Amino acid sequence: MLRADPCLYGTEREPLWSLLYRYWFWGWLFRDVNEGDLVRRASAWRHNVAVRSCLRTYMWRWLGCTIATACVAQGVEAAPPAAIYPAIFYTWSVLAIIVFSIAVTVWMFLARPAQL
Repeated sequence: MLRADPCLYGTEREPLWSLLYRYWFWGWLFRDVNEGDLVRRASAWRHNVAVRSCLRTYMWRWLGCTIATACVAQGVEAAPPAAIYPAIFYTWSVLAIIVFSIAVTVWMFLARPAQL
């Protein structure tokens, strides 16, 4: 699996694939609350709650992607001979809605108090 060194994040030596991944997906922001002792888990939870506000940016990106792909699919649907192209864009739109829904769920889940 491809892994970039976290100390390269935000530098000019960061690989393009890592930059694109960090632009679209938020998994790199959060820490695992299921490993370590109680103190480490509580610290990870506090960290995750603190970076919860960054999820709004990702939600806007995925909502924009959903709207853009749905609009392109509507425009391409007007062309009669090519029925596969709207299906491709509608599929991307549905996938973007799924990722957006997951981001909203995580954002709401992190608003609850910790139950360690």
